[in-house]
Amino acid sequence: MGKPPYPEVGEAFYVFSHALVSQALKHPLLLQAPPGAYQEVRQKISANPALDLLTRSMLLSDPPRHMRLRRPLAGSLSFSSSNGLFDRLAAKASELTQAAVQKPEFDAVRDIGLPLSFSALEQILGIDMDDPWRIGADAQLMANALEIRAGGVDEDANDACRRLEAWVSSVIEHGTLRPNGISAQMLAEVEAGRWLRDDAIANIVFLLFAGQATVVDTFGNALVALARFPEQLSLLEDGKVSWFSAAEELLRFCAPVHYAGARIAAEDLQFGGATIKAGQAVVPVLASANRDISVFPAGDRLDLGSGISSALAFGTGLHACLGQHVARLEIAVLLEALFTQAKGWCLDLPRVVRRHSVLFHGLQAAPFIRPADQPSV
Repeated sequence: MGKPPYPEVGEAFYVFSHALVSQALKHPLLLQAPPGAYQEVRQKISANPALDLLTRSMLLSDPPRHMRLRRPLAGSLSFSSSNGLFDRLAAKASELTQAAVQKPEFDAVRDIGLPLSFSALEQILGIDMDDPWRIGADAQLMANALEIRAGGVDEDANDACRRLEAWVSSVIEHGTLRPNGISAQMLAEVEAGRWLRDDAIANIVFLLFAGQATVVDTFGNALVALARFPEQLSLLEDGKVSWFSAAEELLRFCAPVHYAGARIAAEDLQFGGATIKAGQAVVPVLASANRDISVFPAGDRLDLGSGISSALAFGTGLHACLGQHVARLEIAVLLEALFTQAKGWCLDLPRVVRRHSVLFHGLQAAPFIRPADQPSV
């Protein structure tokens, strides 16, 4: 047993192995909000605006509601549909990189990673972001509501949530959604009476931060990993490993999300050799599962040629990341654009700035300089 992940729940079971994390994410009795006593906890959580919104999204929903929210969108984010974005995203990544290398130095996160994620979100959601930097900053602030915490309420996350809700609501009211985006699909579900308007707003807001965090954090982490394992970068530069294969291994090694949301036991059950009582929480630790040597023999080393694709960066089971195919595509085009069009540049490792987060593993800043510009020691 470990400390509560959030003050609203009691002590929790934390699972670390690949096998147990996979089982926890798929277990039919480990739910987001099972009926019974846990509903009192959900009511407490709902007093927090950011978490209340997320309880209305597919992220924190259980069947059958979860599938009612997820199914209409799945086709638009499938492998084949995502591949249709390749040319546009690759062109955008190239444009951003070419602009970045005109500067004396550049920040790969801010100058390339974030703008590409904004462009991808606009295309996928079918929304024109009037101020992508403000929206992106609010999305990152709101995501902090999911952090492990000992107590208190993150008012910055709540304020950001209110601003994002208001912005999405305004976009809907003004009828400026593109007809080919998944936001328009959500509104079609509302008009058909299968969703509430609040369901559409909650899921658009959720995708705004989920789509940004996974891609940008993995991209930043990948830059650090490739700087520390230069022989792996050489495999990419020599064409011995594809950028898409590299993205898969980097998602494992540089897991952007350290743990999945707590699952709650719907009834007493035996799990991992322990008795878990109804209402108790289980926290699957994704980052640990992705380094499990029983599945990844050299788990603590980056191996772009491993060919193993059992990583749990996107989860598994019913709640496996809906946008995982798009995320892989974005990461691959970002890496290819940077390392093929910014030759002669390198990451200034001492000046890298990490995000202040337990949940999200990523960078705030990834400065790139030319080796000749590095100060002498």
